[in-house]
Amino acid sequence: MAPWLSIIGVTEAGPKALQMDAVAAIARSSLVVAAPRFHNDLADMVEKNAFIMAFPSPLRNFYPVLHAAAHGHVTVLATGDPLWFGIGASLVAEFGADACAIIPNVSGLQLAAAQMGWPLAATEIVSIHGRAPETILRHLYPRARLLVIGEDADSPAKAAALLCACGYGAAVITILSHLGNDRGGRFETIAQNLHEGIYDDQPEIQDFHIMAIACPDHHPHTGGPAMLDKDIENDGKLTKADLRASAITKLNPFSGAIIWDLGAGSGAVAIDFMRRAPRIRGFAIDRDDRQIDMARRNAAKFGVPSLQHIKADLPVGLAGLPVPDAVFLGGGICDEVIACAVAQLRGGGALLAHAVTVESEMLLVASWRKYGGNLTRIAVNHANPVGGYHGWRPLMPVTQWHFIKPDNAPKIGHAPTIDDKGE
Repeated sequence: MAPWLSIIGVTEAGPKALQMDAVAAIARSSLVVAAPRFHNDLADMVEKNAFIMAFPSPLRNFYPVLHAAAHGHVTVLATGDPLWFGIGASLVAEFGADACAIIPNVSGLQLAAAQMGWPLAATEIVSIHGRAPETILRHLYPRARLLVIGEDADSPAKAAALLCACGYGAAVITILSHLGNDRGGRFETIAQNLHEGIYDDQPEIQDFHIMAIACPDHHPHTGGPAMLDKDIENDGKLTKADLRASAITKLNPFSGAIIWDLGAGSGAVAIDFMRRAPRIRGFAIDRDDRQIDMARRNAAKFGVPSLQHIKADLPVGLAGLPVPDAVFLGGGICDEVIACAVAQLRGGGALLAHAVTVESEMLLVASWRKYGGNLTRIAVNHANPVGGYHGWRPLMPVTQWHFIKPDNAPKIGHAPTIDDKGE
């Protein structure tokens, strides 16, 4: 069946500047969906009985409209490249690739990179449109260049405040508005000045803009592979940085991975895992409200506000979660939780558990004997002052169980269901 939904990228030059195949798709459409600023031009491009509408709000109301119009041809005008931080990905997921004909255009990100003279291949692309501004934080490093899609006119001020809070007040922020037409504007300052309102002329920042952020040659002490213990809000029960670095390495983060952090506490392991690669989905499960609030604050502080926090007992709190590629067992370890985690872990996925008490160590030894994997005892000592000298001060030794689930392994144990919740 021929595609019935055309998803066409448009620049600020408007629909009349589109190429011939895009114009033809618009002309044969019974429904055209586009931003209101394009409606006047579209009225001259469609048949008299065609309907032109704006994107509904909230956007979830959009899909029923398109389903109802599927008997005819529908065109959706999206900004730039519809599949690059655009609505195209959502429409393909809803209706399938076979139903969609996608005609991309030059993206605002490409136009911004061209104005800045930045190679896209060496630039971090970040969107805070519909996402928490703290998302920017995990992309900051010395000499980084970021192109950031803003939410609205307040986004630059929010970004500047975050940059200043983590030591990047000297970062240069260039705000590029209405890229691609003669109304385009450019305003440049450093984050500190933008945050404090120090500039000669009050800039008029448009809702539709892209921020170009050039970070200075500044090395904030973020701890590298693992966050510094002193920077993490915790109640004293914390997987320390040395152990966390080992755990993250063995849990094997990769783009798009899913991690469960069970008995998450401060959320440090899930947060460090999510900081290692893009598009990771993390689930931090704990039964203590105070721990969940603390983990939520840590996640925002370290740039992964998308970490999902679940208040629940284990293992019933795992019902309905997506299949994990990695599982960390930090607190609340018991045979039932371990069996459920092993059962639900994706083939080839990694499970890692830490024990500091004799009782929890016995559970890990039993699991190691039952499922296999590697059992390791890790002892860490730090040099500390002893009078006028220095000596080694040990941390509590940790027993670490690392298990890689074989591909196509049979299920072991069972997953919780709704009935396990007593409902």
